[in-house]
Amino acid sequence: MTETTPVQTRISEEGSQSENRSAASTDTTDPMSSQQKCGISVLVDLQRGVVFSQWFPQIEDDENNSKRIYFSRRSRALLLQILFIGLILTTNLGLTIYAIVSYGSQNGVGTIYEGDCNKVKTLDQWTHLLINFLGTGMLSASNYCMQLQAAPTRADIDRAHQAPAHEQNRAHKEGRWLDIGVPSLRNLWYISNWRRFAWILLAFSSVPIHLMYNSGVFQSLASNDYTIAVVKDSFVNGSSWSLTTAENNRRGDFGWDEYRVNPPNRNYTEIIQDMQQNVMSAGWVDMNISACFALYNDYFAPQGNGVVFVKNDTVTENDSLLMYVSIIPRSDDWAKNMWAAMNGSESFVARAPDLPVTKWFLGPKRYEVSHCRVQDPDTIRNQCRFEYSPPIMLTICVLNFIKASVMLCIWAIRKWQDAERTDADKAVLYTLGDAIASFMRRPDATTADMGLATKEDFIRRRPWKNHLIKLPLTLNREPRDWKEQRNFWFKAASIRRWFVLLFLCCLTILIAAILLGMSFVSLRNRKFSTSIPALSQLGFGNLTPYTYLVVGLPREDPEGLISNVLLANLPQLILSILYIFYNAMLSTFLVQREFSRMYLKQRKPLRVSEPIGIQRSSYFISLPLRYGIPLYTTSGLMHWLISQSLFLARITAICADGDPESCPGGQVDLDNSFSTCGYSPIAVFITLLVGAFIVLAIVVIGLRKYDGTMSMVSTNSMAISAACHVLQEDREDGYLLPVQWGVVEIKDGVGKCTFTTAPSDKIKMPEAGLKYK
Repeated sequence: MTETTPVQTRISEEGSQSENRSAASTDTTDPMSSQQKCGISVLVDLQRGVVFSQWFPQIEDDENNSKRIYFSRRSRALLLQILFIGLILTTNLGLTIYAIVSYGSQNGVGTIYEGDCNKVKTLDQWTHLLINFLGTGMLSASNYCMQLQAAPTRADIDRAHQAPAHEQNRAHKEGRWLDIGVPSLRNLWYISNWRRFAWILLAFSSVPIHLMYNSGVFQSLASNDYTIAVVKDSFVNGSSWSLTTAENNRRGDFGWDEYRVNPPNRNYTEIIQDMQQNVMSAGWVDMNISACFALYNDYFAPQGNGVVFVKNDTVTENDSLLMYVSIIPRSDDWAKNMWAAMNGSESFVARAPDLPVTKWFLGPKRYEVSHCRVQDPDTIRNQCRFEYSPPIMLTICVLNFIKASVMLCIWAIRKWQDAERTDADKAVLYTLGDAIASFMRRPDATTADMGLATKEDFIRRRPWKNHLIKLPLTLNREPRDWKEQRNFWFKAASIRRWFVLLFLCCLTILIAAILLGMSFVSLRNRKFSTSIPALSQLGFGNLTPYTYLVVGLPREDPEGLISNVLLANLPQLILSILYIFYNAMLSTFLVQREFSRMYLKQRKPLRVSEPIGIQRSSYFISLPLRYGIPLYTTSGLMHWLISQSLFLARITAICADGDPESCPGGQVDLDNSFSTCGYSPIAVFITLLVGAFIVLAIVVIGLRKYDGTMSMVSTNSMAISAACHVLQEDREDGYLLPVQWGVVEIKDGVGKCTFTTAPSDKIKMPEAGLKYK
């Protein structure tokens, strides 16, 4: 019976004081003092689980019997993130070791699969989808840990607020607020050195990951060298020919006589002789004009040497060899079929006429083609490769290991410090609930008598005449009128935060749109349509010879590989930075939302990082799963879309027959193989649409409205502390019970608004026209 006496006493006290509470407008009433005294007397028993435990089992909960509390403690939530990033490390390391052992490598590149090009494309897309979700997982886990590291302790906040100075002099004009519950650069100046160092390690280890991860695997497409000889019918009978005559006949035609064709290290006499001897052999096949044109119009089709016969009535020369050209894969965006597509026009043409071609003219003298005889494409081994870079993948594994190790060290140090920490001032304030609990236990003198203050009250302004200097912090402690203001969500964030996010997002979209527009100009110059159906025909994430990125980077490996890897992945790094700003903006909205709902009669215990008893817990800091999961998924999707929009491309040149000394047939032509970047116009277009939608989404979310009862405090530690100057009765243990915000007393016609543990029916809401502090 002794256990229930305090409760019975509290109930009776509440009943006897109900009239006093309804008359709270008198000069010196303190309507909740007796109730609070009785309430606090029972609090310890409530916390120990000896009162009402049979009706409220959660009162007896602790980490030993509640998984809710066990897993939601911040140290264990961090451990879950460590396990997650450890799983990513295991995946990366396991796949890398398996690839190195199974496939080997040469000159820093290994081949995982060689064969059908469609299968290579499918492997490339699905592997990049996996890579981008693993990369987003690393970013998310790292960002979570960075946010934990940047969260301030109560001692950090007091130092930033300059609370001792304000306690001694209420007119003190210095102090700086810190962020609560969001990723913050502002807080880095006030946290401890080791936490700042760990934050920097996590931040900078993310940079090379996003600059390289997507190029750890890539597709390498093969494209053949070949030589074309334009001849009379007598050529097959062994009649005479002259290279000099053929070179004079082609002069002035860019498709036949230009520095990007006819490589100088080839023995063309030997090549033409080989073609003359074998042109009628079994390894060669006849093709009509249409089939021959289509064969050499395809950049990546298996192609060998070809002999093009002209109609005799268009020829006046005596030599049987009229022209010749030796073709190699081009690293610009003019493909390698200009000799055929120009159709004797002597002007640059990339896009061939619509198939089938029935009339075909070649060279300045416009020789009309009769038919062709080419090396049988079925006998030419020309396969795509799905390749990987062991140095890149090992670097990713090392950086992944560094992240996991730093996070593990943070967890171990936190665990040791938490075991040794008894001073509440050293407790880290991760969430809004952590901050409210701390300010309830020990109110901050900086914000005394400012119960209705908003975040705007603590902004140090800059004068227009000298914008480099901030004005002193001036605090208005006078009682102020309350009025209901249903503010938009976007007002929770500062103008600077909005400007940075929208400026960076819009600038990124604008630059991407300008580059896409420039690509449209390039495609139109090549007679390509830029309609959506036409862009779709170029393929989503497909490499085409017309969509190489020509920016003057090195072509040859390893310089070509490294420089193009960095260029291809630069947008990935930019997106990761935008993700952090976007996350911070959404977190800011939700911190204010959590605060603005704390006046409701359905009172709840505080949501804290280290819950005790009936205190609420969570696995997140500020982003609930219903917001966090879509954000994570959208980020992974955007990373994948970017990987399909701009990507590393490796072209492997394959030697043609006829010159066994300088370039044996069927072997890789290292001199003319190259690395470059390719882009997919339709993928860029889709990425821009999705990116614009994501930016629009945060703006639309910002147009939601908060309930206008409570002040706009956002993540501002000073504004939050202003609402937490609780009555003396609630300071010791009130933070452990369900709390509600409201008017707790009225003295001399001025009300006091703060949090309290009193019953909801005993708490008044502020009224328009009355003064409160």
